[in-house]
Amino acid sequence: MGMSGSVCATRFPMKMPMVILVLAAMVGTVRAQDAQTAFAVHPYIVSGDLAASRFWTRSTIALVALDGAAKVADSYVTRRNMDGGGEEYNPLARPFVHTPVVQVAATAALFGTEIATAYVLHRRHHDNIGRTILVVGATTNGLGAASSFKHRVANW
Repeated sequence: MGMSGSVCATRFPMKMPMVILVLAAMVGTVRAQDAQTAFAVHPYIVSGDLAASRFWTRSTIALVALDGAAKVADSYVTRRNMDGGGEEYNPLARPFVHTPVVQVAATAALFGTEIATAYVLHRRHHDNIGRTILVVGATTNGLGAASSFKHRVANW
C-alpha cells in the first residue's frame, strides 16, 4: 500500500518540509555561533570587544524564533487554504504558493534574507534597524496567518 491512501499524507502535507526548515534553521544558528568563536583569534581583539559585538543575543534569538514561528504559521494556514481551493490575497506572495516546494523554498529564502540583513546591519553597528527588520517580518507574517485563518475555505 502506497502513501496515496495515508491519512497523514493528506492531513499534514506541509509537516515534513516545515520540520526540515526548522531543523536547518537551528543547525545554522548553532554553526554560526561556533564559527564566531572559531575565527575570532586576531591578536588585537580583546574579550570585551567580543562581548560587545555578539550578534546572537537573547533578544535576537527571541526575534528570530518569533519570526520563524510566524512564517511557519502563515505558510501552514496558506497551504491549507490553497489545498482547499482558496486563493492567496497577497499579490507579492501569489506566484510562490502554487506548489508546496516553491512555497517552502521562498519562505526559507525570505527568512534567511531577513537574518542575513539583520546580521549585516549589526556588523555596521545598526542593531536597532536590524532588529526592526526581524520585528517587521514577524509582524507581517503573523498578520498574514491571522488573515488567512480568518478567510479560510469552508472545507477546512
